[in-house]
Amino acid sequence: MKISIHQLIKELAMKGSRSTLGFIMIFVLLVQSVSAQEYVSSATSDANPVLFAPATAGDPDNMEGVPDGNSTTISASGIIVSFINRTSDASVTLTFPNSIAAGKKAYIRITDPVISGISLSLDPIANVLGLLENNIIDVTTNAGDATTEMVRDAGGNLFLAVTSDEAFLAVTVEIDFANSTSLLTATLASVSMSFEHGVVYENSALTPCQAVPFAFVGRDPKASGIAITLTDALQNPQRAIDGDLTAGNFSLLQNGTVAVASSVYENIYLGKTAPGSNEVIAFVSRPGALANVDLIANVTIQAYLGNDPIGSPQSVRQLLLDVELLGLFTSSGIARVSFVPGSAYDRIEIRSRTFAGVSAFTGIQVHEVASRPPVTFTGGDLLVYDTNDNVDVNLTTAVAYALDPDFPSNPAQPGFSIACGTPGDYTYSLKDVTLVTGRTTAGTLPNTFSLTTGGALQGNANDNQTGIYFFDVEARNALGQTAVTTFKIIIEPTLPVTLVSFKASSEGPTALLSWSTASETNSDRFDIERSQNGKQWDKIGSVKSNRESVSQRFYDFKDTQPLEGQNLYRLKMVDLDETFAYSHIENLKFASTAFLYPNPVRNAENLNLNLADWSKIKQVKVVNALGKTVFEASNALSTGISTRNLSSGSYVVQVIHINGTISAHKFVRQ
Repeated sequence: MKISIHQLIKELAMKGSRSTLGFIMIFVLLVQSVSAQEYVSSATSDANPVLFAPATAGDPDNMEGVPDGNSTTISASGIIVSFINRTSDASVTLTFPNSIAAGKKAYIRITDPVISGISLSLDPIANVLGLLENNIIDVTTNAGDATTEMVRDAGGNLFLAVTSDEAFLAVTVEIDFANSTSLLTATLASVSMSFEHGVVYENSALTPCQAVPFAFVGRDPKASGIAITLTDALQNPQRAIDGDLTAGNFSLLQNGTVAVASSVYENIYLGKTAPGSNEVIAFVSRPGALANVDLIANVTIQAYLGNDPIGSPQSVRQLLLDVELLGLFTSSGIARVSFVPGSAYDRIEIRSRTFAGVSAFTGIQVHEVASRPPVTFTGGDLLVYDTNDNVDVNLTTAVAYALDPDFPSNPAQPGFSIACGTPGDYTYSLKDVTLVTGRTTAGTLPNTFSLTTGGALQGNANDNQTGIYFFDVEARNALGQTAVTTFKIIIEPTLPVTLVSFKASSEGPTALLSWSTASETNSDRFDIERSQNGKQWDKIGSVKSNRESVSQRFYDFKDTQPLEGQNLYRLKMVDLDETFAYSHIENLKFASTAFLYPNPVRNAENLNLNLADWSKIKQVKVVNALGKTVFEASNALSTGISTRNLSSGSYVVQVIHINGTISAHKFVRQ
């Protein structure tokens, strides 16, 4: 069943009429990227010309798939010949790959119709609306029930926004003069229009960080008490959603100076339903004609889901008072207001009202309206720096840190992250941070530190400012949304030694450690520590330092009795006042063959055992391949085991410890 647009446009200006123009909506593509849209999968076109009234239909393939600059043109005409109406028709049908739910919209990109032989209005949009009102352009769906709105994007491109009370799969647009023969004359009347593509955005869920991809703007066609044209009541509505926040770029919504009750509004229709946690954000300013700022209380912002209001209307004046920006608005600055509806919504209405007996201008300038998800921002650990270091570290490098029991008021952080958008979409500033000169820990930073808007923490600390610092940072995006989180940085005393290198290597059963320094100040010694598991460390030696040096110095140390298996080594660099710092860790592994050397044994060589502590050894045995003990001793074998009387073959050395454990090591006598 074909449904006329006259249900939506009650007061359209007809031929020769000077009455108020009717309902116009302007469709604007937001600056955010769009994803998961569905385009037309198949299309057909048809034309039915008659004598004296030609009709044409172009290649329907041009309407399929993503936009590529190609289009399909249809045209139809009508004329009165010898008092007989001669009319033709032409149509296109666009089919989508998946069913479109009831109440959801499909958008059909068309060109401005070319009209000849009839005159509806000097306004091209009114001409289009007139064709719809007079049923010359009919829009239907395969479900039979359709409502159509004529909409434009920021570039002036024209769309048909089609919805239905029932789910539908296909949209048919027809030009047919038979539906409005009253407009025909003896001069041929014709209409042609082109179709580029069709697209649906509602068939996919709105992802958490996805901005609502489409919006349109409109005005109540039944505004009472005013006789002003649409261009007076609502100027440049597309500017309310074009992403431009400059002072001269705004949509003006106004009732004018009237002393009667009236109401005008513009709607932001969201292409997808937004979650209730999304903020409604509006940037507004004072029109020059608004003498009484208190009248801004008559301007409200309301969220809707379909025709159902979500919450109560939000007075712009109260929203300004809530954020202490009424003064900025009064002085004609651009003020940001926002609220969270709390339940899902798909439309934002800005309404301006006047009341009987009050003769004063009422209106508002709207620079931008948006639905945006809240900002999520997490901090982390910026790691450790020495006093007098020139710190220049970006917040984005922060890593996770656990809750420190000494600072329970500062919760653990998972490392830097921010959503929605990228780190570069935000500016950063310290939030309630005290810059101090002395040593402290929480809620402060050294007084030489600062944070750039790009998120770089810069500065240095002196010897009196060592400690653990927790500090809060606020992130802010272009729409004024903010979030605050905590970061951590540690300032340690400057090391007494500048370590150039530290290396460990093996030479037979011995670990050779070597290191060098570039400079030393008040340095006392290097303690050498060893561990097998990285948890328990033992001091195995110490090397005196040069105390004061500005040239490169070289040091070494031998571990002649390394542990069997993994050996971890580190340097503990100790100052004269016993302050210290650790080097990085070097790792060596000594296999069981290194416990016995040489292996294999040749000629009459002694077999040496690499044991660190003979006091823990109860007995040593040598067992041949037949299991017979061929050597046994209970004393320290400092010179090794004589192999002079052993025949060639494989043997096992059993080391029996005092605690009862036994270790076995193979060797070969050649």
